[in-house]
Amino acid sequence: MASITITNARSASGPRPLNLRRDLNQVAALIEEAFGPELDAAGWAALKELRMAARLGPFLGLLTPVGSRPNDLLDGFVWEEEGKVVGNVTVQRVPRFQSRYLIANVAVQEAYRGRGIASELMRIVLTHIAQKEGQWAMLQVRKDNDIALGMYQRLSFVEIMEEHRLRAPEPPQLPALPLPPGGELRPLRDDDWHAVRYLINRAIPGDARWWHPARIGGFRSGSSPRWQRPLSRWLGVGHKMRWGLFFGDELMGVLDADVLVYDEHRVDVLLHPDLREQWSAPLLAHALRYLCPQPQRPVSAILFDYQPEAIAALREFGFEPTLTLVNMRKRISRTAN
Repeated sequence: MASITITNARSASGPRPLNLRRDLNQVAALIEEAFGPELDAAGWAALKELRMAARLGPFLGLLTPVGSRPNDLLDGFVWEEEGKVVGNVTVQRVPRFQSRYLIANVAVQEAYRGRGIASELMRIVLTHIAQKEGQWAMLQVRKDNDIALGMYQRLSFVEIMEEHRLRAPEPPQLPALPLPPGGELRPLRDDDWHAVRYLINRAIPGDARWWHPARIGGFRSGSSPRWQRPLSRWLGVGHKMRWGLFFGDELMGVLDADVLVYDEHRVDVLLHPDLREQWSAPLLAHALRYLCPQPQRPVSAILFDYQPEAIAALREFGFEPTLTLVNMRKRISRTAN
């Protein structure tokens, strides 16, 4: 089995394993410098959690599950120059998929870029995954980051799909768009999950289902309880409206409106491929009209390249693209699946 060679591991310069008890403050500062302009609300929340973990320092070991090490939760490597962290890569095993590892935060301080530091950190972390008997490495990269995208392609990462993030400063005021004939829109219940799962297998391409099982799992529940919806603002918890598009007894689409009191509202849609062109715009307009009387918050959406009609509809409704990510993977083991 290959081994990791870390040069100058004991000196003040070069790569070394991430030390959660003393590196997290510097890593957080590096991530903010490298990715600050592109972080969304979830990204800033994750960075806040990283800074909080940094403050815990020596106590991290007490908070990890019995039998685990702190680095089981967040692993990786840093590049140090004269005692200062100037590069970082983190890696986590994907929950529920022990053979997959997610690589994140590949960042190098601006003054040290162009020296091959990111490439060397990637080489080290890929060897690390192989030693852990991982079968797949996964990562996301901005579509407009040509340098990073080229590096990952040279490392044999291949594109799975593109992820499009869009945002409107508030729910747009839209006229009611008539729903096309033939379908019925009604709230989904938790016990509709079997029909939803069948739709997912037809509506999401195979590679995309491989990539985001978390999104698939997110469709498991139905709408929030009826009693919670009118009280959600007073309770400060928000609520979810999830409609199903039925043709007779067959579920052909799912529409979401997440009402959040202290965060951005969210909309999502999933349609059988045969219905995307005709139904994407009227369904999304329905969700946005539902959000209008709710607390006036920004509205965000995450859609994928297999949903071009939904992306175009939101653009027409005034949403602006905030970020496009390329989701990529690399086979580490020949037995990967």
